[in-house]
Amino acid sequence: MTWLLCDYGEVLCVAPPASDRAALTRAAAWNPARGDFWQAYWADRPAYDRADLSVEEYWTRLLGSTPPAAQLDELIAADTAGWLHPNRPVMAAAERAGHRGLRLAILSNAPVEVADRIDEAPWLAAFSRRFFSCRLKAVKPETAAYRAVLDALGAEPGEVIFFDDRPANVAGAAALGIDARLFRSATQLDQLQRSRDELSERHG
Repeated sequence: MTWLLCDYGEVLCVAPPASDRAALTRAAAWNPARGDFWQAYWADRPAYDRADLSVEEYWTRLLGSTPPAAQLDELIAADTAGWLHPNRPVMAAAERAGHRGLRLAILSNAPVEVADRIDEAPWLAAFSRRFFSCRLKAVKPETAAYRAVLDALGAEPGEVIFFDDRPANVAGAAALGIDARLFRSATQLDQLQRSRDELSERHG
């Protein structure tokens, strides 16, 4: 059995559009004197994705003070909304790969609040297995994240084709023997039949 394991952000979904980015900045009531909002947004994101920080702790660090409950709710809603825009050409290509016999799975760095909303997305129904860093307690490119996925799938590294848009994440997976590829376009997923045949021959 061969698995097609896909990153989520900027692979299966597109990057948050400008309107969502603006909504999140407004919700944060960001003071430009504190520097660049997006640099601050990403600074503690790995710890939030790993569930080392709660959502309140994450936003408190980012804003420099604990946000009131109403503002925290607004921040969560704006943040999660930005990550729920499907990359339709990639989704279509992934579903075609599934019809050709590949099993579909997701491996994403995502905090609890985002992961829960992704799990609710009906357009991801073809992906039978979903793995999120907040539940694995490990983020890509940490070895523990990939090992946990392999164990859960009951798969050998050579039975998994992995796509991610970040070179470091691809390198981390490749170091374990996973067939890891840097994502560029949906066309790559449509070209996987040859890769599947090669894997079948290799594991003959």
